Amino acid sequence: MADKLLFGYWGIRGLGQPLRYYLEYLGLPFEEKRYLKPEEWFGEVAQAPLNNEVLVNLPYIKDGDKWVFESGALYVYLAHKANRADLLGTTPDEQVTLAQTKGVIQDILKVFFTLITFTEEQYAAQKEEFFKTEILWLIEKLNAFLGGKTWAAGNNLTYVDFLLFEIEETLKAFNLDVFNSQANIKKHHDEFSNLPQIKAYLASDRFIAGPFYPPGRFRWG
Repeated sequence: MADKLLFGYWGIRGLGQPLRYYLEYLGLPFEEKRYLKPEEWFGEVAQAPLNNEVLVNLPYIKDGDKWVFESGALYVYLAHKANRADLLGTTPDEQVTLAQTKGVIQDILKVFFTLITFTEEQYAAQKEEFFKTEILWLIEKLNAFLGGKTWAAGNNLTYVDFLLFEIEETLKAFNLDVFNSQANIKKHHDEFSNLPQIKAYLASDRFIAGPFYPPGRFRWG
């Protein structure tokens, strides 16, 4: 355990899933701590050493005595830990492209999250119209952006592709017909899922097939 990273997150996919792909791809030895109940996490936060960490949050990485919080920071930390700074973008133009793509992904995440906050009655009645008006246009924008590219930045795989893959997985679970209709998104999904490390992870018992979101917000997947 001493020479392994510890990755902590809820026992769902959520914001932690792209980081699980990332850790598997990087080949960094790690163990995972999945918090299944809120009291498990908040009980730890109230005690040392976490009660001394100002930025404490989930997900986190513990590397020896060092704690790193906030998902965006974890991609940076882990890339440098694995000597793979190329995953953060190799040129200023790539880094700008990644920032733009990440912005669209975050917009999609926000509207999907809004959808799962609907009551069951609202969800059944409004999900299709909400998807058409609030989500589909962002999916189509992302699909157009990926045209002619292997990865989000072009020819180079980056951390944003890990985020993008989980958006694709979410779309695939929510609306398979729309997923199949977006040729560039589907191509990216196929390419990513066939990376050797990712393919092995998806077939392993470590992979979380679901749920995507917390208890009480199970709407699909």
